[in-house]
Amino acid sequence: MSAVLGIINTHGGRMQLVSQPRQGSTFKIYLPIFINESITDILTSPPVPWQGSGTILLVEDEDQIKMVVKAFLQKLGFTVIEASNGKEALELYQKHVTDITLVVTDMGMSIMNGYELFHELKKLNAGLPIIISSGFGDVAISSHNIAPDDIAGIISKPYSFDQLGELLKSVIETL
Repeated sequence: MSAVLGIINTHGGRMQLVSQPRQGSTFKIYLPIFINESITDILTSPPVPWQGSGTILLVEDEDQIKMVVKAFLQKLGFTVIEASNGKEALELYQKHVTDITLVVTDMGMSIMNGYELFHELKKLNAGLPIIISSGFGDVAISSHNIAPDDIAGIISKPYSFDQLGELLKSVIETL
């Protein structure tokens, strides 16, 4: 619970706890809305200075986050294949192996989490660039036996269009 509270505080949020004997506890988490860039502003703005190309496998179990990140990636010039969990992503990767340039994956997902997916993808293609998108921070990632050299990049949620663009540019330029 202290880790959750730390994450909430890091993002400028608040947590409310209501507990009643024999009725249980309710936790409400309030996080600020990121207003600086709306998805509409990103999609209708002039073209960005840097454009990538290729196909990205986007693995994210939160539909709203997936929708926004997909829009970001498309604005940056990428084709996007979407998956909602690691198992689906692994199947899609095997189906589209020749098309996929890199993977952007969340880590905390049901069915097959991002850590398991990472290891399975690296078994299939050790050189596959994988960007980790996480709200847990670098410490949690390093505790799952993922070597830093195997990670193409890490981006902490929430992130902006510009942050994602800079990371993708740095990853693509090293391919």
